[in-house]
Amino acid sequence: MEKANLYIFNFSVFVFRILIIVVVVGFIFSFVFEKFIIFNTQISGAAKINRILSKTEISEIPIFGSSRAEGNFVPSIIEKNNCFNYGIAGTQANIWLFFLENELKKEKQTPVIINFDLSGLVRSDGSIGNYIPNWDATKSIILSKGELYYNIPFVKYYGKYEEYLKYYLNEKMNLTKITDNGGSFEKNKLTEIKFKELVSRRKDAISRFSLDEQLEFDLNKMINSTSRKIIFVVSPYHKSFFNKFKNIDIVNDYLKSLNDRVNVEVVDLRNYIIDDSMFMNTTHLNYEGAKKFSEKLNELLTLGV
Repeated sequence: MEKANLYIFNFSVFVFRILIIVVVVGFIFSFVFEKFIIFNTQISGAAKINRILSKTEISEIPIFGSSRAEGNFVPSIIEKNNCFNYGIAGTQANIWLFFLENELKKEKQTPVIINFDLSGLVRSDGSIGNYIPNWDATKSIILSKGELYYNIPFVKYYGKYEEYLKYYLNEKMNLTKITDNGGSFEKNKLTEIKFKELVSRRKDAISRFSLDEQLEFDLNKMINSTSRKIIFVVSPYHKSFFNKFKNIDIVNDYLKSLNDRVNVEVVDLRNYIIDDSMFMNTTHLNYEGAKKFSEKLNELLTLGV
C-alpha cells in the first residue's frame, strides 16, 4: 500500500512538472510570437491597436478608419515621415472612436485624420484577431463577447496563428501589396471587363447613412474634450456607389454640422477620382488611385504643428 501511494505521489509530481513546463514554454512562445510576428507587422490590426495603446509619438499624425483608410491614405505622401495609418479592414466607427479616445489622452498637438465612411456612425469589429493580444483593453468596445481563454498565453491564439502569419508575410514580401507606415495598398489593377462586372453588381446595391446614437454621443464628447484639430475626410467612391444611395441629403447635412465645429474640418473628396483604372472596386482605390488622392490631401491640408 505504501508503495502504491508513493507511486501515485511520484506520478502526480511528474504530471505537475510537465504542466509547469508546458505553461512556461507556452508563455515564452506566446511572448516571442507577439513580439516578433504580431507586433512586428505594421499593417495588422492587432499591431495597430497595440501601437495606439503603448506608444506616444509626439510628431505623429494618425489616420483612423476602416479598410478605406487603410487602403486609400498613403502616409508618406500626405505628410512625409509624420503620418501613420491605423486603418483596419472590416471595422467601423466603434473602433476608430476607440483609437480617437486613446489618441486624445496623449500630450500632443498634432491634428487627427479620420476617414469618414458614408455608411455613417455604425458598428463593425472586423476580425476578432485584432483584439486578442490586448483583450482586457478592447473587449468592452466590440460586439463579440470572445472566449474564456483569450487571457491564456499560447492558447488564446488558437485558430488565429495563420491570420497573423499572413499579415506578417504580406508585409515582408509585398507580392500584391505596397505597404507604407501602416497603410496597405493594392498594386494590381483590374481588367476593364472585371471592373465592369463589379459596377454591374453595384447597380442593385442599396446604400444608406446611419447614426448610432451612442456613437454620435461619444464622438461629440471627444470633439468637445480637445483643442486638437480633427479632420474628417470622405475618400473617393466610384460613381456607381451612389446609384441607390437612399439618404444622401442627410449625409451632407451631417458633414456640414461637423464642419461647423470650431476644431473640426471636413474634406469631401467622394467624387475626386473619376478614372475607373484607379479603383480596386467600387468603394476602394488601388495604389495609383490612393497616390493621386493622397497628393490632393497633401495640397489641401495644413498639417504642421
